[in-house]
Amino acid sequence: MRATLYEALGIAQNASNEEIRSALRAQIRKYYGKTRDGQGNVEEALRFINHASRILSHPQRRAEYDRQLALSDGSAEHRIAHVVSNAVGDAGFEGTDIGATPFLEADEILETGLDADEIPEEHRTPHHPGLTERVAAFGRPSLATAGVCALFAGFIGAAILFVTPEDAIVVAKQVLVWMTLTLLALTVIYGVVHGLAWLQRRRGVVQPVFAPQTDLAILNWRREKSVFLGTNQPQEDASWIFRLRMAELERAKAGRTSEPRPWSRLGARVFDYAIWGLVLALLLSELRALDILPEDMAYWISHPLVAPVLITVSWIPIEALLIASLQTTPGKWLFGCYLQFSISDAYARRDPQAQLVRGLRRGFRVWWNGMGAGFPLVAPIMIAIAYERLMQKQETDWDAAEDCLVTHGPPGALNLVTGLCGLAAMLWLYGVAWHQPMADSLASLKGTIVSSLPARPSFIDQSLAGRDRLMQSLRGSLAVGPIESGDSSQVSSQGPDAQRATGSKPATVPRAAPNGAQSSDPARPIDPDLAVRFDERRARIGALKTEGTRMLRAGNYRRAGELCGAWADLDLGNADAWRCYGEALQAQGYHQQAISAFKKAKQYDPQDRSLDAAIDRSQKGVVADFLNRYRR
Repeated sequence: MRATLYEALGIAQNASNEEIRSALRAQIRKYYGKTRDGQGNVEEALRFINHASRILSHPQRRAEYDRQLALSDGSAEHRIAHVVSNAVGDAGFEGTDIGATPFLEADEILETGLDADEIPEEHRTPHHPGLTERVAAFGRPSLATAGVCALFAGFIGAAILFVTPEDAIVVAKQVLVWMTLTLLALTVIYGVVHGLAWLQRRRGVVQPVFAPQTDLAILNWRREKSVFLGTNQPQEDASWIFRLRMAELERAKAGRTSEPRPWSRLGARVFDYAIWGLVLALLLSELRALDILPEDMAYWISHPLVAPVLITVSWIPIEALLIASLQTTPGKWLFGCYLQFSISDAYARRDPQAQLVRGLRRGFRVWWNGMGAGFPLVAPIMIAIAYERLMQKQETDWDAAEDCLVTHGPPGALNLVTGLCGLAAMLWLYGVAWHQPMADSLASLKGTIVSSLPARPSFIDQSLAGRDRLMQSLRGSLAVGPIESGDSSQVSSQGPDAQRATGSKPATVPRAAPNGAQSSDPARPIDPDLAVRFDERRARIGALKTEGTRMLRAGNYRRAGELCGAWADLDLGNADAWRCYGEALQAQGYHQQAISAFKKAKQYDPQDRSLDAAIDRSQKGVVADFLNRYRR
């Protein structure tokens, strides 16, 4: 006995449209993966998919097919009465392949062979265009491929030359530390997600499902020249069969497969995001140079916690436009990924406007469900979850929602090398650009946490005061002058951190007189020689500060550089000293040394946004010097 279309797909007769579409997509993925296996029933399987999609994805045809199935289950009298009612009530038919000839005998309605009457041209229905869609070949490098890869390499190389600082070795060490920590964090995140998914699969209850009978039904179709229960011979013309065979040959030649390759898809998407981020960085630099964008806003836009969100959300319309017009993106082209929309619906619109709408919806789902809105602390978790779902269901949620089939082919050596090297280079670029803002953010967060901690309880202060009184009595017995209890409690309650924050100096312990009486100078330090040296150093710093600033304002940049450099050597943690030294070097044309000085000042005063503008001016000066030397 012949199987029904529902049994061949492995679904119930009352299945929803979503279940029908999912079953059709599963069969398409299955036979697309067998294209290169030399299977003889691939063409027949795709013809069956076209036949089932044309009937079950159309509401009226599916209703008519269900009525034909109900008729086949009834008695002979019921079937004859159904034929008579159709003959009286139907004035014609819509060219479907279900009950196409109502005046046939009852047995002929259920099984019409190859000698069925040819359906008129006006009643023909369009065949499934997605099954005959042409695919692009990625394996053979051409002149255009080499040119595009060279364009990517030149763009990324120019960005590296522009971003790499003078102290590249020091920065490389810091970036390597950040990358190592990031890799460890990603490993932990993926391990946790993978473990939870494994436990869920182990504890999950397996739901009974219908076993698809597609392979057996297709074999019977080929051997007995019959179709499925309740339908007539499918409407297939020679041109569509020819296009179907040509598409199969193209897929076999290109090595196309529908097997999931999550790492290729992730590499393609990260490459697209990274290259688009570089374009936005150039645009942001131009806006800052034209004073259109304020410095504070530019700083926060390029911050590593904000920039990924803006990059990923702004890429959605760009990706949709590229897919609607070129059917690919730079990353997908390099890594051999190919998209086909509306793969299970033969009646879906395939014009550029419909493709653009589908691309926008799919891009938003990827941004929200797959990338966690681009937020760096959430994106790794969502990517790990999407990886597990892709390996388990063989497709992602956004592909299933938009009826999109992703196939893969060998990208070619040139494309693959360009993609991998480009990812590594852009990883270095973003690491150099973001390591200092990230360090500043962590330092600011640490300071905020420390400042938000509650003050010590009063009983701890009382204990410390009692300890100080005990120490005073011991010092008195050792001929050391006592410290007043009020001062000691104030010092102990403040602590060294609070003294540095308020700028107050610690109380000095007065030296006791030999006869036990207190000295006449209560502020006299313990070591007078050390105090004299500190006073001389403070006086020298003050003189260098005053004279260096005055020389800088007067335009004597050489002398200002000498004075401010000596000032910075004596007062290493002073941001003003490094700023003065950097401005003097910048005015003399020593831009590389000026960048180093400004970065030192930025380390000690990360909130000063004017230092970013000074660094930007010196970087432009470096580029200008290089261009001048090149012209000479």
